[in-house]
Amino acid sequence: MTTTVGLRPLSGDYADEDKLRSMKVDERTMDMARETFRRSRRREGVPDADRSWFGEPLREWARLLEGRSDDLDRAVMIRLCVGMGEVMSMRDAMLMAVLAKVEQERLLVLATEPHDKDSGRLVYETLRDGFENPASRPDTERCQRGIDALARMVCLVPAGYSVQPLTTLAYLLWWVGRDEQSLACAIRALLLDDGCTMASIIAGSIARGVFPAWVHGRERE
Repeated sequence: MTTTVGLRPLSGDYADEDKLRSMKVDERTMDMARETFRRSRRREGVPDADRSWFGEPLREWARLLEGRSDDLDRAVMIRLCVGMGEVMSMRDAMLMAVLAKVEQERLLVLATEPHDKDSGRLVYETLRDGFENPASRPDTERCQRGIDALARMVCLVPAGYSVQPLTTLAYLLWWVGRDEQSLACAIRALLLDDGCTMASIIAGSIARGVFPAWVHGRERE
């Protein structure tokens, strides 16, 4: 399998410095969105608030991965970034949407009910297959769409809100065999938050020469 997927130069408005600057989301906007989410959780209770917050963004994320949209709406991107930073199961749901093509309702359960046994099993088995099953290979088109979207997200939000998008990006790049790009993203995430467990695991795996099972037997980048 030839690796043709990974980080690539931004295109369209994202490649225009002035337009990109005007598209960026400021810290105050992100902080206000985060506070809105936290208030909703206190007022409505965690399960209901999380379903309300994550439902539409996850639908849009799935549409993008399927190639039915080219980019995420600004409001959706903000909700995804805030959600990933506040609730790790949201990050896991976004990752599983790329890796396992999870249907919408199950994706929402994964994001909002992290202790659900079926959700835990899905995450565990999907990640385990990446390490152990040579027949488990990336869907390159789906992965590229996810990588492109996360890279744009990292460019648009303040650094403090980019930790989990960077970490998700690092995992996807590791999964498609882009060792150096993955390590760069993982290190960047750790420089912003040295307590980010997944980024630390990814960086450690690459340092020890641990790669997806399908990568073994072919030359890496």
